[in-house]
Amino acid sequence: MIFVEKSGKYYFHYPFPVAIVGSKYNNSINFMSAAWHTQISFDPPLYGVAISPKRFTKELIEKSGVFSLNFIKYDDYKISGFVGRTSGKDLDKINFFGIKYIKGKKLDVPILENAVACYECKLIDSKTYGDHILYVGEIVGIHYNENEYKDGISDGLLLYAGNDMYTKSENTYLVKFGKEEVKKEIDKRKKL
Repeated sequence: MIFVEKSGKYYFHYPFPVAIVGSKYNNSINFMSAAWHTQISFDPPLYGVAISPKRFTKELIEKSGVFSLNFIKYDDYKISGFVGRTSGKDLDKINFFGIKYIKGKKLDVPILENAVACYECKLIDSKTYGDHILYVGEIVGIHYNENEYKDGISDGLLLYAGNDMYTKSENTYLVKFGKEEVKKEIDKRKKL
């Protein structure tokens, strides 16, 4: 195994699902792609997304106090590139790229029309870590396409592989090894 002390950019934990962050304040609507996001809590349902302070999305989230997290199919990878590699400060992404969206059910947030799932989030906290700000939202509503998920897994979900490359999981094989299975294995090993 190779050891590197000064990492620079690193992608060893990829691939990771792409989240398209939707934000709106007054008449400004924006989407940006984010690879750095995570579930934080079930109760209450909290989700975090790391955003560079240079991003237009930062301004909209801080002014509105709400955002959406949209998850899309692999076939829609160009949307991620379009909204991730352009700035809403310089370009009306919605009109320029022909992005279709709907309004959230609970919050005034934009939701991608072609999203396979979306979380409507109310901002509850933010804190700067290094060169990004972690925005934590409480999920107040979830939209999802039941045809895209089997046992809670979507094998067509867009994954970011780092360095502007995308992939998806294909032929998702699931193996269950949880509380009950671990207990059985422990009991079996104790008998040896």
